[in-house]
Amino acid sequence: MLFAAIKKDTQLLLRDRSAMVTMFLLPIAFIAVFGSIFGGGGDSPRTLAVYAAPASPRALATADVLTHADMFTIALAESPAAARAMVASKRADAAVILDADFDPGAGHPGELSIDLAAPIQVRAPITGAVQSIVARAVFPPAPGADAPVIVAATPPGIRGALRNVTAFQFTVPGNAVLFGFFLALTVGLSFTEERKWGTWRRILAAPVARSTILLAKLVPYFLMGLVQFGFLFGLGIVGFGMRVGGSPLALVALTVAVVLCAVSLGLVVAVVGGSERRMGSIGSLSLLVMGLLGGAMVPRAAMPPTLQAIGLSVPHSWALDGYLIVLVRDGAGIADILPQLGALLGFAVLFAGFGIARFRFER
Repeated sequence: MLFAAIKKDTQLLLRDRSAMVTMFLLPIAFIAVFGSIFGGGGDSPRTLAVYAAPASPRALATADVLTHADMFTIALAESPAAARAMVASKRADAAVILDADFDPGAGHPGELSIDLAAPIQVRAPITGAVQSIVARAVFPPAPGADAPVIVAATPPGIRGALRNVTAFQFTVPGNAVLFGFFLALTVGLSFTEERKWGTWRRILAAPVARSTILLAKLVPYFLMGLVQFGFLFGLGIVGFGMRVGGSPLALVALTVAVVLCAVSLGLVVAVVGGSERRMGSIGSLSLLVMGLLGGAMVPRAAMPPTLQAIGLSVPHSWALDGYLIVLVRDGAGIADILPQLGALLGFAVLFAGFGIARFRFER
């Protein structure tokens, strides 16, 4: 009976196209978009148009330094007007214009033609890089002054970071966690649909313990959740160049804990969700808010301290912290993610305990 019930729910889950889209296709779209937005490796550098007046040796020398800086794709312009037109037509992200009287020391700076209405996240890196390169070209440092004065290094007690990671190292686990927890909504809706179709009453009539019925109902979703995470991380490795800096065993253990937590949360959704429409609207909103607080959309490190603290109240944050340790920190193992594993299993026990205590078989 247990395996027959598991088979039945597995077939129902596989026929639910909306659930399959939410679990597999939407995460791929989000991973690709967010990874590309935040510099997911292989992106071409910003295009910088450069005009240097032929009559000014200082302008030509500065333009040469910009050309060889390897920070921009350089497009040489024939005139100041042509350089500005390249920016206006979006053929260049910005343009450096160095006229014949270019001499910052004498009060004649060059011009950086750039859309000042563009987001500061776009303008600031370009402006800062151009100003730094031009300043060093016009005012060369004294011998020895260009030597590094500070070198970044990870302190003892913290595992070193995996080198040359891309944004996909962060967006793959972020979106996997965000959409992985939507499994809870799928679990909750499955109970509502069973009751609506009347099949739940027929299942209860079987000579099987209620606990066995509930377990058989949840097992297919747990297995499908493991498949979902395996698919997304496999795609991240093969398709997006994601690497696993730590132990694969730690990655598997963390994934099992995350899926178990999501399925347990599904019991809570089934208990408090109410009607199918209410469960779909309120449940989706709640899961999105939990994902936001947990750092699945915006890194928690970029949030204010208060929001960072609040984020610890949702399982998403613990799952993401664990994944980032395993994926980004070189040589990380299960011992490094014990706090995250403990928190996720604690959430799972809390959700399952509440759901089982409040679950009404006869409703």
